[in-house]
Amino acid sequence: MRFRRSRGKEIAQLVGQHLAQVEEAVVTMARGVETALTGGAWDAVEELAVLTHRAESRADDVRREIERELVRGAYLAGTRRTLLDIVEGADGVANAAEAALDFLSLQRVSLPELLHPLVRDALDTVRSQVKDVREAVEGLLRGDPGTVARAEEVDRKESRVDDLYRRAVSRLFASDLPLAEKILAREFLDRVAVISDRAEDVGDLVVLAVAVRRP
Repeated sequence: MRFRRSRGKEIAQLVGQHLAQVEEAVVTMARGVETALTGGAWDAVEELAVLTHRAESRADDVRREIERELVRGAYLAGTRRTLLDIVEGADGVANAAEAALDFLSLQRVSLPELLHPLVRDALDTVRSQVKDVREAVEGLLRGDPGTVARAEEVDRKESRVDDLYRRAVSRLFASDLPLAEKILAREFLDRVAVISDRAEDVGDLVVLAVAVRRP
């Protein structure tokens, strides 16, 4: 990516800050879910939901700062649009993490023990996936030759989360739990899957950006 050196460096730093807050939102969300799985108090889950919201809000603040810098012409026009799409996509990851934990805490969803191993596996995968997103985007800005491989890892992990989601839903509806509990649990699983889907979207944008940049 070609850019004015000083302002480009500033943008890269801001993007790094933004991705750090997105990752913080996802990590904090996962802590909240784990608290619920281990039978922690709902007050503790709600406190972590508030912390997730704060990380998402900080990500929003940095995103707006990035947008202001890009409007001032830190990058060439085509690159500005690509980077805006990537930043907005990453912002969507934080939003999805916030929505997942909000749903769990506000609805007081009691996830059955039969789902716990699959949910934990999905959360671990999502955390790792978001780390890959951060490294892929930062690699893109540096011109790192390993950027595409990192972005492809994001896609691979989305497939893993999708498989876990399908297994969890199958296991859930094969149980003798009341239908209302099944529906709430599935809706929570849906929200976890959305986090992974949005991370995959960012990875796809990174791959596209690399492809466009190549001669």
